[in-house]
Amino acid sequence: MCVRGQLRLCRIPAPSQLGAQSTEQTRKRDSGEVICMPEEIDVEDRRRTEEDKGGQEEMTVTRKEEIKWRHRPFSTIMDTSFENPPIHEDHPMRPYDYFRQYIPDEIFNLMADNTNVYAMQSGTLSFRPTSSGEIRTLMGLHLAMGVMKMPRVSMYWEAGMDIGIFQNTMPRDRFFQLRSHLHLVNNLEKPADNNDVFFKVRPLYDAIRSRCLELPLEENLCVDEQMVPFRGALSVKQYIKGKPHPWGVKIYFLCRKSGMAYDFLLHQGTTMELSQEHRNQLGLGAGVVYHLSQRITEANHKLYFDNYFTTCNLLELLAERKIHAAGTARVSRFARPPLQSDKEMAKKPRGSCDEVVSRDGKVALVKWYDNRPVVMASNFVSVGRMDEVQQWDKKKAQFLMVSRPEVVKLYNEAMGGVDLLDQLVSLYRTEIWSRKCTLRMITHAYDMAVVNSWLEYRLDAKRANIQRKDIQDLLHFRMNVAQCLVRVQKTVAAKRGRPIQDVRPLPKVQYDMVDHMPNYDEKKEATRCKMPYCTGKTHVFCDKCNIHLCFVPHRNCFKASHRK
Repeated sequence: MCVRGQLRLCRIPAPSQLGAQSTEQTRKRDSGEVICMPEEIDVEDRRRTEEDKGGQEEMTVTRKEEIKWRHRPFSTIMDTSFENPPIHEDHPMRPYDYFRQYIPDEIFNLMADNTNVYAMQSGTLSFRPTSSGEIRTLMGLHLAMGVMKMPRVSMYWEAGMDIGIFQNTMPRDRFFQLRSHLHLVNNLEKPADNNDVFFKVRPLYDAIRSRCLELPLEENLCVDEQMVPFRGALSVKQYIKGKPHPWGVKIYFLCRKSGMAYDFLLHQGTTMELSQEHRNQLGLGAGVVYHLSQRITEANHKLYFDNYFTTCNLLELLAERKIHAAGTARVSRFARPPLQSDKEMAKKPRGSCDEVVSRDGKVALVKWYDNRPVVMASNFVSVGRMDEVQQWDKKKAQFLMVSRPEVVKLYNEAMGGVDLLDQLVSLYRTEIWSRKCTLRMITHAYDMAVVNSWLEYRLDAKRANIQRKDIQDLLHFRMNVAQCLVRVQKTVAAKRGRPIQDVRPLPKVQYDMVDHMPNYDEKKEATRCKMPYCTGKTHVFCDKCNIHLCFVPHRNCFKASHRK
């Protein structure tokens, strides 16, 4: 049998010590003192230990030398019913409203205050104090840069480019000055015992994570790692071969299949927010999965991960919490299971598999031979109901139907959410040519918040039965957020000349009640009024919205257009 629990080593006292103990106990009993027997002392010690641990659950795992395997079928857990989160039939919010749930106004206020403090500490005499609105504009311009992709940052302000969102919003020198002084915290207020490598960006990531923790979980989840591209000097910088950006900062994510993030953990070695007990008993990879799985509070969720994280003890602990888990596995971590060797599997037809189950029946290993052998570990399904999948055969130069275990099918269908999130972020990533890790992490946080906002918006739009053609793609969603960051609650700088063209304003800008001033275009021909159902023509336009609106005694479309 697999022996569980922790072994207690007891020291047996010598006979002379026993006599001395009994004499001491008799003396204390005669004097009226309270006597604690060894059993009572043990219970009291355990109680105090539990209080010291802060109520954390105690983990009991099987030691590696006690894990035994047998060749027998695995009993698939059939009770996998799961209730999906309730469907909201409300019309989805506007893009900027989704984004504000991840990056609230308090973050911009915090950045403005600490940017001014850092400029004062660094002694920059030419620095004009900034505001939360200017920081919001700075971030909006960075989001727009991720879409336009100029080879040099200064080119966004060149006269020949005529990019109005940059030229009419913020001077180029002011942009560079704000970015070089951008701060989220006061460097002098860092506690002496704080070992957090990401102390300078922690408020921003905490704000995004707090919103991720509010999202309802779906049935199929996955855990994987994401790389933030960075090649500067940083103690926790990682190199992972085979990644699109092998050098950078690693972030562990808990995601759904569509790429929406539910929780994440910044990798920073020994100072990471992992329980020391989890790290010692499970190791780093499995400890990360167990830490992120604390987000899962309901039973019958399915959790998938790759061989970097998979261990037998992790699958056991997740099974105790009724979390169905599966992943690719490294055989060396599973106490020498009696699986067939690669040579033996190569002699069998393609699609053959071998299965072993732990002695207590909680964990199963499946070795499936396709183009090469693949080992899968699971605590809820194994070979199960095999199906056939179309695979390419190099030798015959044709497609073949190959048998596939059920655990492989479920893994392929649900895994890949973190890779999809990484792909969506990389489509319009804000490129930063800087050796400052702080600036790289700040822009990545904004890119990540936009992607998660868009995934949440798209899900709500589908639930509201909005037609696909009316759902904004990530490109337009990002530019919508960027324009709102730049224009909402902002005044308009004085400009010369007539407006370039009539562009329909964003609702957030149209109704913000800030600096909407009428102006005269001096055209020869009047322009059609943009107020719905108005057929009049006018020379009056709004300086901020840049659209023509009637402004006459009996037809004031200018006033009506700026009221909800």
